[in-house]
Order: sequence, then C-alpha cells, then structure tokens
Amino acid sequence: MIYHSSIFYPESKEELSRLVSPIEDTAAHKAFILPHMRLEYIAHLYRSVFSSIPDGRRVVAILPLHRELLERDEGKIMLTAASRIEETPLGPVRIESAGSGDASVYEEEEYSLELLYPFMAYHNPSSTLIPVFTHIVSAENTKKLHAFLKTLDDGNTSFIVSSNMTAKLPQESVASERDKVIAALEKGENLMDQWRKGHVKACGTPAISATGRLGSGRWTLIGVSEKETKAGHAALYMD
Repeated sequence: MIYHSSIFYPESKEELSRLVSPIEDTAAHKAFILPHMRLEYIAHLYRSVFSSIPDGRRVVAILPLHRELLERDEGKIMLTAASRIEETPLGPVRIESAGSGDASVYEEEEYSLELLYPFMAYHNPSSTLIPVFTHIVSAENTKKLHAFLKTLDDGNTSFIVSSNMTAKLPQESVASERDKVIAALEKGENLMDQWRKGHVKACGTPAISATGRLGSGRWTLIGVSEKETKAGHAALYMD
C-alpha cells in the first residue's frame, strides 16, 4: 500500500521523474546511510546512492521505528514487510519478506520505506527490496540484528540504513550536531556507546552499528541535505 505520496514525495509521474533522474552508474558499494525527510531536499543523495547499487542486486532496507511497539509485538527487535508487488508511478517494486514479524501496521506511519520506491522502480526494476523495521535500544539486540543481516550478506546484496544524523534541534544547532555525528562515523568510532550515553541522537544508531559490522566500520560522506529543517541529514557509504 502507498500511504505517504503527495506528503513526503510527489504523487505525479512527471514530478517524481524530475527528482529521480538522471542516475549515472558509478562504483558499487556495500552499505549506505540515507536520511528521511521531504524528498525534494535529499533526492540528490538518493540518486548518488542508487548509482552505486547495480540493477538486479538485492536491497535490504533497515528502517528504525519512531514509535513504541504495539502490545502484540513487545519483545521483538525487527519486523518485515509482506512479500508483494508495489505499484508506483514509475513502475513496480518487488518487495520480499525476510520472514520476521509483520510490519504492515507500521508502514502507515513510517514513510522512510516509500522514499526508496521511486528509485527502485526507476533504476533497479530487476532488484528485490527487503524492508526490515527495527526497534532496538540495547547493544545485545544490536548484535542480534547484525547476526540477522549477516545471513542476508550473500555478496549480491546492498544494505541501506534510513537514519537522520540528529533528532529535532533548534535550527542554529543542526549543522554542528550533524557534522559531529558524520565525523564519528568517518573515524569508525563506537557510535552506539555515544548514543546510549545521550551524546548523539541519530535515530538509526543501533541499525548503523549493526550494519557497520558487515563492512569496514568506517563510513564515507556522500553529501548533506540541500536544506536542513529541524534536524541534520546526510548520506554515507561503506565497503
């Protein structure tokens, strides 16, 4: 189901096409961090990321939940979307379930998954998208997420963590706090430890930590949002 079109990204094929294209293929990378906000401000970051994901490669999207779990899901650290074909203005997107829980009710509130659809349809029509919604607050569960992601790391899979660099902040603090987190990621610092202590507020920190263990642990900056509004946004990659 499509829930967030015309709110966080355009509904019309023409407007979407202008944001999504062109995408020139570049060197492939293993893992990425992409922000979530109105697509018009971050579309260039999505184009850059998808230029490094060859068509046909499986894409695992790790999507942190911004709400508490329903009572039925208490104790779970991840839930996956149901297998289906999602029809979008730019073409179909193939969704595959990783077989853990049921995330359908959360998709109505979490728009980060839908931001990927136009780029999957346009640049990766032969790829399969595996959404994994996560709710993690401990280092122990971060290790469990890493172990799960490792089972999907078959050499033909790219991983995308949806995370902003900061929580909502006064506008004058956004850039400096964003850049502090970027610097920590580039240095390969233990971001999870800083997150638990409240020193950083990146919403996807546990997912970033789990995914980083699949590669070198050091991230490389791709770029930042064209306009910062209340939070810091950036894209990075890792091999």
